[in-house]
Amino acid sequence: MRLSMRLFMMPMPTLLMLFWTSTNIASTEALMSTSRISQSSSSIINNILAHTNANANANAKNRTAFTLSMPMTKEPNASNLRGGSILSKFKVTSVIIKEQFALRLAADPNFVSKSITEVILAAITQFIAECSRRGRTNMITEIDFVIAGIFTAIAGKYYSMWKVAPTSTSTSASRSSNSSVSSKGHGNDHSSSSTVSSSSSSKIPTNAFQTDEPYSLMQRSMAFILPIPDLFRAGFIASAIGYGLTQILISLRSLLVPSYEAATASVNIIHACLYTGGFMAVVSNIRYQLLQGIIEPMVVEKIFRNFPFVKAAAIFAVRLANGLLGSSLAIAGMKMFGLQKLK
Repeated sequence: MRLSMRLFMMPMPTLLMLFWTSTNIASTEALMSTSRISQSSSSIINNILAHTNANANANAKNRTAFTLSMPMTKEPNASNLRGGSILSKFKVTSVIIKEQFALRLAADPNFVSKSITEVILAAITQFIAECSRRGRTNMITEIDFVIAGIFTAIAGKYYSMWKVAPTSTSTSASRSSNSSVSSKGHGNDHSSSSTVSSSSSSKIPTNAFQTDEPYSLMQRSMAFILPIPDLFRAGFIASAIGYGLTQILISLRSLLVPSYEAATASVNIIHACLYTGGFMAVVSNIRYQLLQGIIEPMVVEKIFRNFPFVKAAAIFAVRLANGLLGSSLAIAGMKMFGLQKLK
């Protein structure tokens, strides 16, 4: 009470001086406490950072030791990646076959049934031709030649049919996508060559007698020439497979039955492959060009257009005759060149 009365009795300047002094003292104490808090906080933060760095260094040492203890792995080489490249080539080939099949199916809606018929007739006509040329009594004696001839005929005749079958030019866009897919699968060098070849042969028909566009005489002539390398290669491979399989059968038979002696002389596989390749490139090329370009579309399908069953029977008969002719000519040529002889 007395202190408050004394303060009340003091003059105004004295009171202001007391208030200012007390305020400075309070602020000074606040600053000192704040500095002490900041110093303690910084020390705590420094301790935390030091502990964190120590842990990080320890973890780094542990990772280094673990890495050094792990076995070294070899980098993939070309042989490891070869499987992927083969798979990519297989995918590209399957895409090409699908697109080429679509082109042939667009040009001939009966291409599937004709393909099945051709495979069946290739085996039947070759067997009939073998019987007629060799005689029934010699079929068992010359069974090696018969088996090889049937396998070669199936592969060769169907590929000849496929190669020179008419295609539709209305789906030319798929050809361009085909070339782009093949370029991705085989690299830049192949892409440039495939682009040039596709651009140069885009106006040449697959069959010399197809009438989807007004082709010139030179273009139709090139339709006979362009399939020759592919047909020769296909005939060579088909003959190698057919006669190679025959040689394997002969070796197995000689191993299992040592007393058996084959009546046929061994075939020179290289000569047989060259003959079959030349036969397909020339004789089969001409036969299937005429069959699929003139006889079937311009004769059979026009005459029996309104009689589907008769048309199917006529196509079967025409292909049967074509198969018999081809097999007879092939066997006669093999005998004429001395490629199939008895001992």
